Amino acid sequence: MPVPRLSRRATLLAGLGMLAAPSLARAQATELRVSLNTTFDGSNAAFFLGEERGFFRDAGLRCQFDASGGSGEAVNRIGSGAYDVGIADINVLLEFNGRNPAAAGRCVYMLYYRSPLSVCSVDRAGITRPADLAGKRIGTAQTDGAFRLFPVYARLTGVDASAVRFTFGNLQIREALLLRGEVDAILGFDSTMHFGLVRAGIRPETLRYLYYADVPGFPLYGNGVNVSGRLLQSNPDAVRRFTLAAARSWQAAVADPAAAIAALARRERLTDVPLELEKLRWLIRNQLVTEESRADGLGGVRADRLAASTRLVAEGFGIGVPGAGELFDASFLPPAEVRRLPA
Repeated sequence: MPVPRLSRRATLLAGLGMLAAPSLARAQATELRVSLNTTFDGSNAAFFLGEERGFFRDAGLRCQFDASGGSGEAVNRIGSGAYDVGIADINVLLEFNGRNPAAAGRCVYMLYYRSPLSVCSVDRAGITRPADLAGKRIGTAQTDGAFRLFPVYARLTGVDASAVRFTFGNLQIREALLLRGEVDAILGFDSTMHFGLVRAGIRPETLRYLYYADVPGFPLYGNGVNVSGRLLQSNPDAVRRFTLAAARSWQAAVADPAAAIAALARRERLTDVPLELEKLRWLIRNQLVTEESRADGLGGVRADRLAASTRLVAEGFGIGVPGAGELFDASFLPPAEVRRLPA
């Protein structure tokens, strides 16, 4: 009698030892606290799509997804042990680990293959090159990755960081500072700033961006799935299962962005659906889909590129350069089948 073939989903779960009766999976579900990269928006809609489609439940997980004030907050949360997973910029994790080795976390899945960190201004400010930032007023959040990495950007571009005047606020008021003319530019992820300003009535064609990743020899990766050292030590299998569920979620979101935003809207009723859909498409087009991710799939990194960027970031922060495996751990990557970008 022929042996019945398992479905693709069953094969993936069985390969990770997770093929179990639904009642048993529910009874033994591992609870995880997950800090997202920002407020509930298009950039994290994939996780809500995965939640609705049962990807985390299938992995034997019960996840609490919480908004944050940016990468700095997400990384601090996993460093303190208050959260198990943080969606944040790998470069912010690098700085945290260098200053807090006893609480160091690891990135286990890369999402953004081109860093969205940038300086955003309106054309009237006359900021067209890094040198134009001298003497300017810049609005930012102290917890955000763009601010944490600005000294590195300034050093590499020859900008005197002491000549820049910062105005601090949270991510919710950053765009308002620019709109009111209280600052000349703001720092952050291009998509977050762009769509926040467009929502407020700024014409897209008046916005200008200086990208950190455009600086020669500064090949930054961006956001990834980061996990706490505590979880890595106490429950590495939960890390593996979360990474699989996250990979399935992002694969589904890339295949059907509208479905991901619909899931977001069911979680956050004030969602501007057309705007957040365009934001997610922007991220897919500009941050997720690159030559590297087309060739390798999502999730992994190329060792030479990561080594080059971490060396520069570590030197800029005045911390030690991490050794191989101390920042990114590839051992938790799921099968290539769920890392492959949809055609």
